[in-house]
Amino acid sequence: MALRFIRRTLLTLGILLFLATPSAIYSCGPFLESAIFAFDDRPDGPAEDFAAGKLGIVRPGFRRAYQAVAYRYLSDLKLSNEQQKAVLDMWSRKVEPEHASEEDAAANWGKARSEIPDVPPPPVFSPYAVISGDQPYSKYVNCPSDAFQNAIKTLEDRAAKFGATSATLREWIFGQDQVFSNCSGEVHVIPAVISAGDSSLRADRAYQIAAAHFYARDFDEAIKQFEAIKNDRNSPWAGISGYLAARALIRKANLVHKDSEQFDRTAMAAAQEQLEGIVGDPNAGPIHEPAVRLLNFVRFRTEPAKRLAELDHVMLEQNPGQNFKQDLWDYVLLLSQGLQADDPSDWLQTFAALGGYPYHEAVEHRQPESDAAKHSIARWHETRSLPWLIAALAGTKADSPDLQPLLAAARQVPGSSRAYLTIRYYATRLMIASGQPDTARTELDTLLGRKDLDIPLGSHNLLNEERLKLTTSLEDFLQHAPETPVPAELDFNTGEWVPASPNEPKPGEPALNHYAAEVFLKRLPLATLIQAAAAPTLPKQLRRDLARGVWVRAILLDDLGAASKLQAALQETDPPLWKGMDLFRAAQSEAEQHFVAIFIILSNPGMKPSAREGLARSTTLGELDSYHDNWWCADLDPGSNWGKSYGGFDKNINLNFVEHDPDFPFPNWLTGPQKVEATSEWKTLSAVGTAPNYLTRQVLAYGEQHRQDPRVPQALYLAIRSTRFGCTNIETSKLSKAAFDFLHEHYPESEWAKKTKYYY
Repeated sequence: MALRFIRRTLLTLGILLFLATPSAIYSCGPFLESAIFAFDDRPDGPAEDFAAGKLGIVRPGFRRAYQAVAYRYLSDLKLSNEQQKAVLDMWSRKVEPEHASEEDAAANWGKARSEIPDVPPPPVFSPYAVISGDQPYSKYVNCPSDAFQNAIKTLEDRAAKFGATSATLREWIFGQDQVFSNCSGEVHVIPAVISAGDSSLRADRAYQIAAAHFYARDFDEAIKQFEAIKNDRNSPWAGISGYLAARALIRKANLVHKDSEQFDRTAMAAAQEQLEGIVGDPNAGPIHEPAVRLLNFVRFRTEPAKRLAELDHVMLEQNPGQNFKQDLWDYVLLLSQGLQADDPSDWLQTFAALGGYPYHEAVEHRQPESDAAKHSIARWHETRSLPWLIAALAGTKADSPDLQPLLAAARQVPGSSRAYLTIRYYATRLMIASGQPDTARTELDTLLGRKDLDIPLGSHNLLNEERLKLTTSLEDFLQHAPETPVPAELDFNTGEWVPASPNEPKPGEPALNHYAAEVFLKRLPLATLIQAAAAPTLPKQLRRDLARGVWVRAILLDDLGAASKLQAALQETDPPLWKGMDLFRAAQSEAEQHFVAIFIILSNPGMKPSAREGLARSTTLGELDSYHDNWWCADLDPGSNWGKSYGGFDKNINLNFVEHDPDFPFPNWLTGPQKVEATSEWKTLSAVGTAPNYLTRQVLAYGEQHRQDPRVPQALYLAIRSTRFGCTNIETSKLSKAAFDFLHEHYPESEWAKKTKYYY
């Protein structure tokens, strides 16, 4: 029997309580979840569609459990409804065969036993035993459900034969109680030998003794006993005992081995020999199929390369059989070890290498991407198959001599093919890379406009992102910038984002992906951003967020005129914020107007000099986010600020700006002067630094010159608050103390000084 460990998932929910400060403008808002525009490692869902052959765009980063199913469909091999259910179970990690739980089976045994009169209560035991004294919290199933089911059937048979009140039946039950006493591994009880009386009872007792040794982990003795029963032609247990001896050998191999070994190879090899004899026996009867499954379990460990080659053939069969779920699971695990044999595993290993292995896999098993690209082209020339055409298109560079033949072959794939979207996706990317933007743009527009293709949302986003890189004007860019995230939820067992279950909310509001947000952040000049905020093209929420960000940007660039030009867009898209800017519009000098702008930014922690990447901020504009997603950090990232606050681990975090992608392209439709202007503004913004430091310096500078301004004490209070809840670094404490000292020295009786008892 395969050793099955009990996995206990402990879910710890941490509840953090924060002292909330009142919002300047808004009330509380919804909690943020991550925005996933297309999953890197799996289809976008529903998984049922992918299992049925609706593949969307197949990507190298998909886990091999998905890629293997895709390979079958791309090779014109289908899956039955039963096999589709099997892969759905496998994808959701439901890989164990369906059977009654051990607890339920043990309870059923107790119920059946209680119906026999004059039998004392059974001993208390658990079907689970600890692995070892060194691992008391790790347990395995020692007595599986089929052991209890077998005991119930035997009890019924013996009661019918001997009578429910017979002493012979009670003796059998007493022996079985002793067998199950060993299940929890805490006692060692072996039934006594019966040397006289009914022959079937003696045979049953021999079987009970062997089973008791097995559960008591006396594996060598159990093997010896089962072998003796196998050779006893008169025993009703002879047919199954060879199989049980193999199970004992496997249990021994898994539990009794050196710490430096995964299992005892000698015992496992003996189990393999035993099982091969059963599988090759035409008279094996009902134990043949269990023996085949158990032999596969063993050969997975003893002959992994040969087992993978066998599974390659399974993947190519029209009907991969009833064990497809376990076969697919074994296949994926063997592939993760870097093994490959025939065409299916060759393609799976090569295609995964083209994606750079985005999910966990041992480094020593990784194939260089350049080698994978060359190999994929060579295999396409040899096979001319759809899987290898996809791999070749995904791995080919724009300067490859195979570019045109590959694009020509891609054009021959009909729209009815399961590979069509994947082929067109990689083909259009090659067109873009090889200097054919007009052709690629036309094709992408056609694909995105085709309702008959029923493109999955994530695949639609992938195509749209390529189209976004080919926009011809600001208006064109604004039309393609919004994308709808795919419905996703957090799997608390794995910590991964996965497609949301059917009862979860449908796709939410459009948002900006990384590319669009980066263009807004560092590749468009302020004048163009003002035009974008004024245009009605973007959805209202995105236009509102853009107008907010551009206004902050104008303040940081010290362009008060540009900030004033944004008032109309803010009035239209964000009336509460616009109303809160009355003092900004009424300011009598540039110094006062700049100070009021700083005051407004401090009062609204959701403000930052960029359009928001992904979903909206978890809290509303004027509310402090408890996880420090407030204002901006030194990197000016348009996404959330989670995890970027100085916490003592890296004292240089947020200290200096670092350009993470200096070669990020400009949109082609920008003029030369616009690019120069955008570059200059980005350089200025890069020097601003993290928000609390910048804002506190501004308040201190204004306060030094305008101590009589009644708004200064509150501004100092807000600045000190920002040093607690914003992105900070080793300089922040000095600024926080300076603001604290200034507040208490010059405004000691103010309500804001009384509210500010600490600096940070």
